[in-house]
Amino acid sequence: MKAQFDAALPSPSSARLPKKWPHSVSEGDSTVKIYRESTVISGTTYPSYLVSYFANGKRQRRRFADFTKASSEAQKIAEQKAQGAVGAGALTAANRVALEQALTLLAANEGAGHAPATRLVEIVRDYSTATKSLPAGATLTEAVKLFALRHPSNMARRTVAETVDEFIADRRSAGCSEIHIRDIETRLKKQFALAFALPINTVDAPLVQQWIYGLKHGKTKKPAAARSKENMLRQVVSLFNFARRMKYVATELALEIAEIPTPKKEHAAIGIYTPDEISKMLGKADSEITPALAIAAFAGLRLAEVSRLDWSEIRFAERLIVVEAGKAKTAARRLVPISDNLAAWLAPHVKRFGPVNPCTEELSNVGNALGNRFERAAARAKVSWNRNGFRHSYISYRVATLKDVPAVALECGNSPNVIFSNYRALATESEGKAWFAVMPTEQPAQIISIAATIAAARILGLNRDGSTATNYPAPAG
Repeated sequence: MKAQFDAALPSPSSARLPKKWPHSVSEGDSTVKIYRESTVISGTTYPSYLVSYFANGKRQRRRFADFTKASSEAQKIAEQKAQGAVGAGALTAANRVALEQALTLLAANEGAGHAPATRLVEIVRDYSTATKSLPAGATLTEAVKLFALRHPSNMARRTVAETVDEFIADRRSAGCSEIHIRDIETRLKKQFALAFALPINTVDAPLVQQWIYGLKHGKTKKPAAARSKENMLRQVVSLFNFARRMKYVATELALEIAEIPTPKKEHAAIGIYTPDEISKMLGKADSEITPALAIAAFAGLRLAEVSRLDWSEIRFAERLIVVEAGKAKTAARRLVPISDNLAAWLAPHVKRFGPVNPCTEELSNVGNALGNRFERAAARAKVSWNRNGFRHSYISYRVATLKDVPAVALECGNSPNVIFSNYRALATESEGKAWFAVMPTEQPAQIISIAATIAAARILGLNRDGSTATNYPAPAG
């Protein structure tokens, strides 16, 4: 009886008894039950408490006269069962040694004095779950190494500004045009890098999207056009793709940036000038900007292209303006015809070489100074200013008179689709003819000046490239 019963009399410090029996003591997934019974000793009935549990495939029982001791023992047994200690006797010697080694390695890895068996069970569970997600033949060690390689904490630390500088150097070494490089500098170096003065791997896509969608025009402070936002987004995506290749950001971040929706384009009406309005502006323009203004209106060059144009690229004898690849927005060389009225406007100002644009421009914003002069000429003429109005007007009137969209697209450096969708049917043929009939007040004198210019070139005996001039044709008209 003594082997089965710990005390003949109840302890004076017995704990308060539970209201429901059997009483369960749990630890993790393990449960030990305590049953309330009666034991007779020397004719006297005493309460007893039976602790019951399974171990080594058999039911084990231990009887206590004191509930406090029974509860304490049940708690201890439950903890041992949860840790796998109970039933360890059923393990072979080799398995016990292997279990001890596993627990020792686990404790050393986690920097603890000892490792409970429950922790080993958690690790095995995680291992089983992880390996099920791996491709066939891949190991968990390979997956961990790849993850560590791409984790931001293991990547080289670069700020947005440093990454932009490296990106610009990379594009320059790749042979990109200076126009493209300046576009990157303007958008990324002078705008994006200043707005995001932080490590590039801490930038997140929602913040970038909010910033791009909130861009404003530098001069008017009005919301930027959808096209400007789209251009900015394109450069930002290129920057993060470069950062991904250089291992500065995780692939996931570059993909999130690339998935930012393109800002919705507003279908704003194309604003063009009338022949009367361009005549008034040319009449009020300062003499030194007249050639540039006439080229913008009657040759359709972009403002930045006019600003970079040299007189040596205006071939009067061939009635062509050469827009070199390095000065064109599209980085492709093109030829633009010189109409009779454009020749007349240019004739009094013609030079053998030198810039057509008299203004001092900033490299980061080529055309801004000349554009301001154009805008002031429009104000003096009391004509409402249309941004890109000269180019819009030229294309519209040229399409109306030439009736050949691909040819106009080739002259202007646009795609035929853009020309067809944006400029077709904005002007009639008669309006187009009126546009290209806008002449200086003293038209005959201007035509004589053209002939004089070509004659002077013949006398000089030089072409624009320095070769002997022998084949200058007479000007039309």
